Amino acid sequence: MENENKPNHIVNKTVEAIKRNGFRAVYTGNRKEALQSILKEIPLEAIVGAGDSLTLKQIGAFEELKRKGFTLFWPFDEKVPKEERRSIERKALLVDVFLSGSNALTMDGKIVNVDATGNRVAGMIFGPKKAIVVVGVNKIVKNVKEALKRIRKVAAPLNAKRIREERAWELLPCIEAGRCVDCSAKNRICNVITIIEKKPRAIDMAVIIVGEKLGL
Repeated sequence: MENENKPNHIVNKTVEAIKRNGFRAVYTGNRKEALQSILKEIPLEAIVGAGDSLTLKQIGAFEELKRKGFTLFWPFDEKVPKEERRSIERKALLVDVFLSGSNALTMDGKIVNVDATGNRVAGMIFGPKKAIVVVGVNKIVKNVKEALKRIRKVAAPLNAKRIREERAWELLPCIEAGRCVDCSAKNRICNVITIIEKKPRAIDMAVIIVGEKLGL
């Protein structure tokens, strides 16, 4: 498991820093515990929205929410027609609970992301009543500089490859180079950078750190 490679004091320091920055934070040892923590955060009659997240897929969050009968606005559900995705993305921003992963967490408690459209990061900031951000320990880094470095050298190229395989997008330069090359491609996935330093005023926000390698 990934937490064997991430010393406990680093994980603990990160959790405490997140709390100091106004977020609620919890550490779960594995994806099964993380799923239970997610479900505890969601009221029974809540309407749920979500951004694109490999982490949440790996945990099984979407399948479990549908199994339990929640109304779920998840634009990348395979049952959602491509032409309806933008409408679902908008609906996902006016829900009771918004679910998301994250590209990186810093040891001083910041949440760092790079998005193509911005719907995912928008849902973390304003609109939903509550946001739940789920992150594997592999995404903990020292600071914002290291977070952006991780995104450009690791997360962005791998996510571009994943999206190309899933949605038949054009071949982006970062896939071939294995790193960000600051392209101007039509389907560029690195258009919006957000650094959430403190909890936004109008939203309840919980961060669940999972003691496994999750996402990209």
